[in-house]
Amino acid sequence: MALLGVAAATSCDDILGSMPCAYGTPTMDYTVMGKVVNQEAEPLKGIKVMPVWDNWLQDPTYTDARGTFAIARKGGVLDRRSDTFYYARLVVEDTSGVYRTDTVYVKMAKIKEGSSWYIGEFEAKDVEITLLK
Repeated sequence: MALLGVAAATSCDDILGSMPCAYGTPTMDYTVMGKVVNQEAEPLKGIKVMPVWDNWLQDPTYTDARGTFAIARKGGVLDRRSDTFYYARLVVEDTSGVYRTDTVYVKMAKIKEGSSWYIGEFEAKDVEITLLK
């Protein structure tokens, strides 16, 4: 395994100390809470909300009768869209087909600093997503 550059049960930080690694992906914990509505601001029940990481859809959550949803990811990954901000990319889908599927980018606020490969905790509250017919 060592010839392939793989160290079993050893993190990059264990091998290189404070030196950055050339592989891997920084992780963070994040929470997104919000509501999905239609153009008349009416809540939409049963809408599938899925976080995306590196073009892979993650486990979905569904909106309740009030149109609300909450996504909490431990060790997840957010999109970096600038030098200072991270975004949660969400695919929002009405499985009944009445409303169009949309991809939204939710700006995240850092609430706790991390260290090394763990960047910290992020959250977005009161997010409102409007789906169009």
